[in-house]
Amino acid sequence: MTESRPLREAGPSRGSGSSEAALPRAGSPPIEVPQGRSIPPGALPESLLIVRLGALGDVVNALALANALVRARADLRVGWACHELALPLLEGHPAIARVHVWRRGGGISGFRQLVREIRAERYGAALDLQRLTKSALLARMSGAARTLGFDRARTKEGSWLWLGEHLAPADSARPMAEQALDFARHLGLSEPRVDLDLPRRVEEDAWAEQWERAQGRPPLLLNLGATKPANRWPAASWGALARALVSRTDVAVALTGGPGDRPFAEEVRAAGAEAALDLVGATSVPRLVALQRRARLVVTCDTGPMHTAAAVGAPVLALFGAADERRTGPYGQGAHVLRTRPPCAPCGRRTCPLPRHVCMEELSVEAVLAAVARRLDPGRDAGA
Repeated sequence: MTESRPLREAGPSRGSGSSEAALPRAGSPPIEVPQGRSIPPGALPESLLIVRLGALGDVVNALALANALVRARADLRVGWACHELALPLLEGHPAIARVHVWRRGGGISGFRQLVREIRAERYGAALDLQRLTKSALLARMSGAARTLGFDRARTKEGSWLWLGEHLAPADSARPMAEQALDFARHLGLSEPRVDLDLPRRVEEDAWAEQWERAQGRPPLLLNLGATKPANRWPAASWGALARALVSRTDVAVALTGGPGDRPFAEEVRAAGAEAALDLVGATSVPRLVALQRRARLVVTCDTGPMHTAAAVGAPVLALFGAADERRTGPYGQGAHVLRTRPPCAPCGRRTCPLPRHVCMEELSVEAVLAAVARRLDPGRDAGA
């Protein structure tokens, strides 16, 4: 049995069956620079550094802060420290003036070089949105006069000890994009709003248009991967879903994911998805985002591409189990969450310690198919 309801009205009920929760958050237009509402001089520094190293979804949610700040003060110079994976989301973004890449494997010398590069920018403030010791240390060593992080309850590894200012305590069960705006409020913005839209790239948009034209129909994307094993839907379920969609719909069913998802994709194909188009590991992040803009629907677990799809306004059906959709669910008007509610969920674990991964295994293919049917054609009988 499934039911659709706004996420904020969804109580933490437990029991068998699955529930579908809508996330009815109004979308917002792409950021326009330099237009924006002004705030009194001095309320913000002339420049600041955001430290949010990764992962993809976390960086997407943190962009709400950069967009809000630049809307409030058009001449604000925002720098961003990130790992390589997040670079495609930040490079060329109209709200980001400079991206500082902390390359993995660079050791102490690489870290020192990064610190020197950041110090040379003379940022007025450094904001740690990562909540870890390494990110707090980078903010502390940035040379900024002000260092700001989350309140103690929302940090990890004692990272709050390294920072000079902290946000006021607040509810941690809110969407991470809204929690990012707590920094904007601390810096003087009275009514910041969430804006997550990602910049368009001409070359990638042209590739996506050509890909869709070659298929002769719009795509329905099945994004297979999830960094945390506890967030993954079983390969057999993905395979059965893909097989059913290929035979029952008039869309181009395509599998997506990163290079690391190739072994899992092979399991999915062997489980029934042989007829689906296979793009796993074949698209860059910008190309995937461009394809998501054209998608009739993106079916995904809790992973970075879920957040990019929601950010660009794609219809999203997110399959949740261990993760808490109140915090990490897709943020967008066309986003919905489908999940089961066993007593142990959401646990937030990286891997399931139980003999059987109940929360994801009990999310049936039939329930997902019914939810897909409602997304593709709201007037269609879900049981058809």
